[in-house]
Amino acid sequence: MAALEKVMTDAVKPADNTPELCIDPVAEKKLLRKLDIYLAPLMTIIFLCAYLDRSNIGNAASAGMIADIGATSSQLGNAVTLFYVTYVAAELPCSLVLKKFHPNRMIPLLILGWSFTLIGSGFIKNAGQLYASRLLIGLFESGMFPCLTLYLSTFYQPQEQALRVAYLFVSAALSGAFGGLFAYALLHMDGVANLEGWRWLFIIEGIASVFIAVLIFCLLPDNYETARFLTPEDRELCRLRTEINHKYHGHPEFQWAEVRKALTDPKLYVSGWSQFFADICSFGFSSFLPLILRSFGFGTVTTQLLTIPVYFWASATRAAFMVPAAMVTAVGYAINVGVPMSMRGVLYFSVFLIAQGIYIIVGLNATWLLNSHAGYYKRATAIGMNQSMGNSAGVVVGQIFKTTVNGKYLLGLSFSLGAIVLASLGHLTLYWHFKRENRRREALTPEQREWEVVHGKGGDFDPNYKYSL
Repeated sequence: MAALEKVMTDAVKPADNTPELCIDPVAEKKLLRKLDIYLAPLMTIIFLCAYLDRSNIGNAASAGMIADIGATSSQLGNAVTLFYVTYVAAELPCSLVLKKFHPNRMIPLLILGWSFTLIGSGFIKNAGQLYASRLLIGLFESGMFPCLTLYLSTFYQPQEQALRVAYLFVSAALSGAFGGLFAYALLHMDGVANLEGWRWLFIIEGIASVFIAVLIFCLLPDNYETARFLTPEDRELCRLRTEINHKYHGHPEFQWAEVRKALTDPKLYVSGWSQFFADICSFGFSSFLPLILRSFGFGTVTTQLLTIPVYFWASATRAAFMVPAAMVTAVGYAINVGVPMSMRGVLYFSVFLIAQGIYIIVGLNATWLLNSHAGYYKRATAIGMNQSMGNSAGVVVGQIFKTTVNGKYLLGLSFSLGAIVLASLGHLTLYWHFKRENRRREALTPEQREWEVVHGKGGDFDPNYKYSL
């Protein structure tokens, strides 16, 4: 191929004697554009669907669901908590079996599972049935984020993944805006077929998700080798891009050694620390924002409308670093905790500050995780474990937002303020470690580098591997 050239010379041969591959940057740029145009909309639709179907419990609760099924605010908190019980338990297994069960089959089946459960949620009569529906939705949604990020890592190089993971979290923020918009529209169906508006919210969103599952089954390629939108030249370029980092990919088949490498890597647990505390803010915000806004004194329908600009703001803002974004969110929580309920405009402004940082810090932490674990099954284990540790925050969220003090969710908001600060400490630790390790590897002599290649653990521990910041 004219666009691709494989070069091997004594001058550029690395210490481990593998040839250096040179790729035409123009051809690679065209390939990336083609991947983005095709994959980004699919990934965005899937993630938007998942977050929308997960967080609509807050919209339903603010529209009268609690009273209609004879539940209490405490039982609502329990329902939010139960979602994360099955969600956390199944994330690691889902990420490990993705390759075996094929992404283009497994991902649509997961969507179908939670879609049918969501439709059934429109007919619940009591708290027990609400609990059962949330457990099932948590089970089916558990594999979505680790599977999508792992799937993207098979198409994109480490330095390209941050932007593509960002697409997912933009869609997560947009799901809140669409959730408020749908809730506003569907609440006007109150009384149709003798069903309350919040029931139609579950039913119609569930039906829409069924259509999305069918769409994804028809369009999502299993890998770049089976992607119909790629030409033979595109697939050859994908193979060369894969070969460039081949020595970091690990064994193509499942090995417990790769799982152990991930579980004994301290980076995983620092990342999990950050993910846990960031997710306290993320889950608390997405699940309880309608109720927080309603506590300011807004009416039911107005509350749904007021969630929309908050989430659009969250999806539109970007920051250079996670820690400044976390500090902006901390200021928002501090205002919300300290300002009296009579200052409704200031309180509403504070949720914009909160929203701005949450999706940035969660998304970039996930990108660091992808880039700091290599081979495939080490990465799969790390993603599954990180999400399990992080999403266990959902158990906490359901409990800290149970009660109010003078109409304000004081415990939940105060706890979230502390959590965002603790998450930023984890981010700082990881950033320092990655920067220090990159400098150490760059300073190695050829002899030291060759010794580490021969005697090291391979993967991201290889001295030629560079952590993306």
